[in-house]
Amino acid sequence: MAINAFDAGLLGLQRGFQTVSNAAGNIARHTSGFEANGARGAEADLAQELLSQRIGQRQTEASAQVVKAADETLGTLIDLFV
Repeated sequence: MAINAFDAGLLGLQRGFQTVSNAAGNIARHTSGFEANGARGAEADLAQELLSQRIGQRQTEASAQVVKAADETLGTLIDLFV
């Protein structure tokens, strides 16, 4: 059980970091006014990207709590059997 929680927590951390990273890149492109090819393209919706960044932050925080709880559970289980 604790191992599955670790896996779920770590996967959530990875996805949260990826969401934040993608949103930050989109925000940077939006504020610079240039797309990756250097030409002015369709502007990203800045509010949506800021929201995505906040969602990624919250996902990362929640996943860290899952990993912490799994760690504490595993520690308790080890203490019970030692």
